[in-house]
Amino acid sequence: MIQRIQSVYLFLVFVFSILYIVLPLAKFPAVMPDMPLRVIQYNEFLIATGVSGSWIGALLIVLFAMGALVTVYTTFLYRKRITQIRLGKYNMVIHTAIILASFFFVDHIRKQVSDADFSYGVGIIFPVISLFLILMANRSIRRDEELVRSADRIR
Repeated sequence: MIQRIQSVYLFLVFVFSILYIVLPLAKFPAVMPDMPLRVIQYNEFLIATGVSGSWIGALLIVLFAMGALVTVYTTFLYRKRITQIRLGKYNMVIHTAIILASFFFVDHIRKQVSDADFSYGVGIIFPVISLFLILMANRSIRRDEELVRSADRIR
């Protein structure tokens, strides 16, 4: 059923994934005051600043696409709870990779630009929140599975 709490958690993971792509990861006001670093516009930022590292930005987009697809697919597998739990674990690995790649990407650019006024953007927080929500969804799915198994034992 779509109205279960784990479906709400997974929907929020999808929303936070979209916000991660759209909102800035970092701001470099001395180098590009009008253009913060966003995942969706990483190539324009790199071209404007003359910084290398486009492969990391492409990796972030691929990881985002994988995470979003796994989240949507997991949401609609509500009759296969064991598969949902397994996909949730894979999604946690993907989101951990997104977190690591995001910080590596921002740090890589910061070393090349050497901007003293560097600051992290709002978008860097969303994969962490998504990871927590995936964990909560997996716990809820596991509780549902235990409830179904206990009801089957009573019969």
